[in-house]
Amino acid sequence: MKRNFLTFILISFVSLFMLANHCFAQEAKRKVIRWGSSRAGSAGYVVLFGVAKIVNDRAPELYIEAVPTGGSIASQRMMGKGELDGSYSGTWNLLDMYMNRGPYEKSPYPPQAIKPYQTWYTYQTQQFVATKSDRADIKSWRDLAGKKVCIPFPGTAVFEVPKAAFTAMGIWDKMKVVDLALSGIPDALNMGTIDAVVSYANGGVLVPWMAEVDSRCKIKVVNPTPADEQIVKKVSGYVIGLLDAQKVFSQDVGVAQVFTICDYYGFHIGKNLSKEHGYKLFKILIENAQEIEKVHAMMKEYARDPLGMQVKAIGSIPKIPVHPGVAKYLQEKGLWQKEWIVGAE
Repeated sequence: MKRNFLTFILISFVSLFMLANHCFAQEAKRKVIRWGSSRAGSAGYVVLFGVAKIVNDRAPELYIEAVPTGGSIASQRMMGKGELDGSYSGTWNLLDMYMNRGPYEKSPYPPQAIKPYQTWYTYQTQQFVATKSDRADIKSWRDLAGKKVCIPFPGTAVFEVPKAAFTAMGIWDKMKVVDLALSGIPDALNMGTIDAVVSYANGGVLVPWMAEVDSRCKIKVVNPTPADEQIVKKVSGYVIGLLDAQKVFSQDVGVAQVFTICDYYGFHIGKNLSKEHGYKLFKILIENAQEIEKVHAMMKEYARDPLGMQVKAIGSIPKIPVHPGVAKYLQEKGLWQKEWIVGAE
């Protein structure tokens, strides 16, 4: 009896050991992708964290590790140092990196480092101009000349995109640009410390600090004049969009449609991910859009037309290479444009 019991224990131990080794071997075969996101708790981080699980559950050969970073530029910098395999970037960020402009003008991306290709876009940052509803002197963007305008986050695309638009209009140097703590913007508007603010929605959802402005201030949205719209549209690196004001704001903001300049954000990787793996990854992300929609409210826009978003984003920066796996999928769907560039494998 004792001998049989010991034999049973030994067989059980060996079986468990073999099972553990098998599981370890399977895990060892998975390609781990350290993918940068944004700050922990931010929308960018929440999206990647949720999407990572969706991919990991469906691709036994891949494992995405969502890594919080200081933001899109920090994410790109970490990839340049080899600390990440993929980055969180907007279209404007990618242009900055490839063209050595903006934050890369004095400190270029390391020439020998793997650069991220355009891979997967998730939402738009939709920027617009708001002011107090009683400001009769501010009727369009051109009226911002000579005014104190709060534009958050200098050194980021959220700052650089409207700067490019206002520069094209010829009013940037005439504006008094102010940087404030986000929590202080409602009071600054109400007290007249600032005249207007450039804010944004992500995927049609106001960012929290602008939702606070919407709840505490009587505001209106001002759009560019038709003539200035044409000027703003000619700037490369972003796209033009419209938001339904009634769906975005809790109050009447004076316009039915909000004119926006939009920078597409997403998650990008380079030739360190093979064409085959890139194809499998992208296929999962596109074909499980309804699951991805549940990750965050701003992903509803993505879920409505996931492929359409990719085409529009890539088309806004056509000279930046696209991951070969993504290119293969778009080619299969008949969506690839001849002027786009496939990244080297």
